[in-house]
Amino acid sequence: MDNKFRNLEKILWEATFFSTLWSLWLVQNEFVFNNAIVTVGEVVEKVKSRVAKWVKAKFNIKVYTVEDFN
Repeated sequence: MDNKFRNLEKILWEATFFSTLWSLWLVQNEFVFNNAIVTVGEVVEKVKSRVAKWVKAKFNIKVYTVEDFN
């Protein structure tokens, strides 16, 4: 059981790291190509949403919606 928790914790940290990088990359592109200004709060919400979706897909979770993770 402890090993399962460590695996989940590792996946959550990795998903958070890569989701943050991906979100910042997309924000940069929006600014450069579309002159769009995105708030920190919007970026945080995007990161949380992506982490929830990626972890849900990784573990094939069907009983929760992405909104349940927020």
